[in-house]
Amino acid sequence: MNTRQISLAAAFLAIVFIAHAAGRILQIGGAQLAPSIAIYVLMALLMAPYLGWGALTGIAFATGILTMLATSSPFPLANIPAHGGSFLIAALLAKMAGGDGRELSTAKVIGIVSLILLISWTLFALFTWLGLIGTPFTGQTFSRFGTSFGTGFLAWWISGFLGVALPTWVIALVLTPLLYRAVRPALVRQGMIPAGAS
Repeated sequence: MNTRQISLAAAFLAIVFIAHAAGRILQIGGAQLAPSIAIYVLMALLMAPYLGWGALTGIAFATGILTMLATSSPFPLANIPAHGGSFLIAALLAKMAGGDGRELSTAKVIGIVSLILLISWTLFALFTWLGLIGTPFTGQTFSRFGTSFGTGFLAWWISGFLGVALPTWVIALVLTPLLYRAVRPALVRQGMIPAGAS
């Protein structure tokens, strides 16, 4: 990574931290709204095609640590595999879809952020569950919007998906493509990322 790429990654990571911390105002079922996902997917889409896996792994670890520090979820460590791992998957998809640096279509951006949100929520739900086995959290009945889903991991996954992942997905559907279209040309003009293929 060169100095410009390090600066760009640091700026994105700062925004990821702020966006994740801002989710504390919306406490839903022991988790939180995570607009940070839209930001770290954007970071992957813009930077991954030009970076090696060593640098991307470092960014993924930083993403996991920062979201862990910013969270108010019941098992903060779940953020490391959920968000750090999801950043790496987003980076892989960005390399596959735009490895030559070409601009991605809005449909591809939406497809990638949608898949990452599903993966991120599933990883978060799984590692939270594993981390809290034997506590009152895993023994409770999970409900959302007046509907009870019962007990167990699947009930937790569904109730959390409806109350946390779904609202986050709506934000990401708007935010990620919009920011991608606005930020990418600016970064190309400033020489922070190559123009890529047309």
